[in-house]
Amino acid sequence: MNTIQEKILHLTDSYPLFIGGLFLFLGLAYLIYKIDKRESYKMKDYDVMNWKAMVNSYALIFMLIIAGLFIIFRS
Repeated sequence: MNTIQEKILHLTDSYPLFIGGLFLFLGLAYLIYKIDKRESYKMKDYDVMNWKAMVNSYALIFMLIIAGLFIIFRS
C-alpha cells in the first residue's frame, strides 16, 4: 500500500512543472491577497497570537514560493 509520502514524491517526480507551478501560484496569490488586505505592521495593533499568525502566514508564503522554484529547477 502506498503511503501519502510516496504518492507526493511520485507526483513531484512525474509532473514537476505542474506541481512547482502550482506551489508558486499559490504562494504568489496568497502574497497578493495579504498585500491587498493592507494590514498594519505595528505590533501595538495586535495581540501576541495575532502577530504570530501574521508572521507565520508570511513564512508560509515564502516556503510555498521557494518550494515551487525548487521543484521546477530540480527537474
